[in-house]
Amino acid sequence: MKSVSILTLGFASAVLGYGAADASCLSTGQPTQAVWLSSGGKNIERWEVTSPEIHRTRLANGFELGLKIEPATAEKYNELLKKLNQKAIDELVKISVYDMGGAEPKLLTHTWGGANSKQGYGPRGGADGVAAIGEPGIELWLQKPACIKADDLARLRP
Repeated sequence: MKSVSILTLGFASAVLGYGAADASCLSTGQPTQAVWLSSGGKNIERWEVTSPEIHRTRLANGFELGLKIEPATAEKYNELLKKLNQKAIDELVKISVYDMGGAEPKLLTHTWGGANSKQGYGPRGGADGVAAIGEPGIELWLQKPACIKADDLARLRP
């Protein structure tokens, strides 16, 4: 059985606790994709995806990172549903990783991951191997709440 470090459990608790306290459902009733970026067990930053722009940050090793998180397309869902021969699938996002060190952003990779998942990128892999990021790599903790509106309560009653 794989052991989980206390640091990982503490970070996950903080992520889930912070997400619950800062849930976008309270203000708009619409779920918003939240992203926590960490590297080497250290939290770097948190943001909510509100536009299709590339989110920029500089890692401790000096690497200028760009991340773009987008909703999955209907075409991607159809492709996966057919491939897996299923009627339903968890909500997905497209994750694009960029090197922002040059004049223009350079796409390093793109992957698909759950809207509520943990994704890793770095020289040793994870969701994808990206040597340019350097050690110790990065982790993305993705969270998108399911919002229950007052109008939904009627259909939830037995």
